[in-house]
Amino acid sequence: MKINIIKAEGTKNHFLIIKKEIKPNSLEKFLKKVIEKTNYDRIDGFLWISKSRKADFKMDYYNNDGSWETMCANGARCAALFMYQQKLVKKNKMTIETGDGYHYAEILKHNFVKISMNSPKYTTGCIKINGIEGRHIDSGASHFVIQYKNISKKKAKSLGKLIRNNKVFSPRGTNVNFYEDINENNIKVRTYEKGIEDIVFSCGTGSLACVYHLSKANKIISPTVVDVDGGKLEINFSQDWKKITLSGEAKIEDAKEIEIY
Repeated sequence: MKINIIKAEGTKNHFLIIKKEIKPNSLEKFLKKVIEKTNYDRIDGFLWISKSRKADFKMDYYNNDGSWETMCANGARCAALFMYQQKLVKKNKMTIETGDGYHYAEILKHNFVKISMNSPKYTTGCIKINGIEGRHIDSGASHFVIQYKNISKKKAKSLGKLIRNNKVFSPRGTNVNFYEDINENNIKVRTYEKGIEDIVFSCGTGSLACVYHLSKANKIISPTVVDVDGGKLEINFSQDWKKITLSGEAKIEDAKEIEIY
């Protein structure tokens, strides 16, 4: 079977885009073969694009281990840019169906893409996991957010792995975000992502979870710039958190046709 693969990145979050209506029976094996065939240095996840009854298109997100996730904000931004550049969506504004509902996307200047986000919510109070205090938040995906100043990638990976696998979050686990508030309009976030099992350059839903938590603590205001390892994201939110957008750069980097047996 021949298949077209598109390589994209959003704030150094690297994705492969597959536009196909029918998924193979063994999706995990199929995605592993795609990674082998494309031979890129780093792939964080897959954006599977198909038709939607209510939106301009549907995007299913899969981590590079084949596990499905409800939402990937950076992935959705890349998918929107791809659909616009390929003229599969005629206008620079569009709607996307994802696992956590519907989102609006807008292509801005210089390949910046803005996407609407659904309102986050706390799923726990303040709890300690492996002796580390944090809050669990659903921001389109599962995130445990922790205040931690100047955390190194090595430390974030070791702590993130422990927390991600804690029985509190079983069976699916959780993503882990370490944040540092710089001022009322700027924070830093470093993310350990489940399914990838490593530190990622950027995480949109994780950044949103941290901004939400700090806003509820009256430590930041809108707009907030989030410094991630892959660049910057901007999050705008209304006081009641019913209107939310996330924006940042996105790029379509490469295209290949591969054959999967």
